[in-house]
Amino acid sequence: MKTENNSRGTLYLIPSSLGAVNIDHEIPAYNQTVMNTLNEFIVENTRTARRFLRKAGCTHNFDEVVFHVLNKHTAEIDIPGFLDYVSPDHSVGLLSEAGNPCIADPGQSVVAEAHRRGIKVIPLVGPNSILMALIASGFNGQSFTFHGYLPIETAERKEKIRQMESDAQHHDQTQIFMETPYRNNSMLSELYRNCEPSTLLCIASDITTSSEFIYTQTIKQWEKQNPDLKKKPAIFLLYTTRFSKKTT
Repeated sequence: MKTENNSRGTLYLIPSSLGAVNIDHEIPAYNQTVMNTLNEFIVENTRTARRFLRKAGCTHNFDEVVFHVLNKHTAEIDIPGFLDYVSPDHSVGLLSEAGNPCIADPGQSVVAEAHRRGIKVIPLVGPNSILMALIASGFNGQSFTFHGYLPIETAERKEKIRQMESDAQHHDQTQIFMETPYRNNSMLSELYRNCEPSTLLCIASDITTSSEFIYTQTIKQWEKQNPDLKKKPAIFLLYTTRFSKKTT
């Protein structure tokens, strides 16, 4: 069985910055080399993509660069066309708004289409706030679930939170999720209301930036402290241990 096919060119999956002042702290120099060879990108937002590429040291004349916009408004029928010009001499980059493409980020449809066409897919190394939060949490890194955004409707969200806590308790499994930054404080209030006081919560906010905040403690302890996370990118992780059940 043939497992590698580069006869149709390459789709590069390009991580972008999470917000560090020095982009060298997040993005390897090799990524810059790759980005400078490309003149066609699939992006969520053309303006922010150009800003990141300039910050990363790209020397393109952006008037000559093709940008395909892929977001929630993109028609599914348009996505295959983003790869029409991929060839051995012409590769395309799929660029995330923040962190890695295809994780809490559109792009999986493009990658799936690349595999269908026999286009080689190469993921580049870069920052991922979800995995960075997990390894810094002190929670189980061998069994975990990422839920993305929780339901917006109150009853469904309450049920989801309680189910995640139950899975953490009964399956020794880290539960990872996120929220739109302007609703972070509301999320915290719902966690206080619906979780056991002894359940552990890690909050990882503004990862890689000068205001980075990663801390783990019980729900009861967080409720006393009640940090202000409004408009701050954050990852939430729930977990339980024998130690947490003894913590007051």
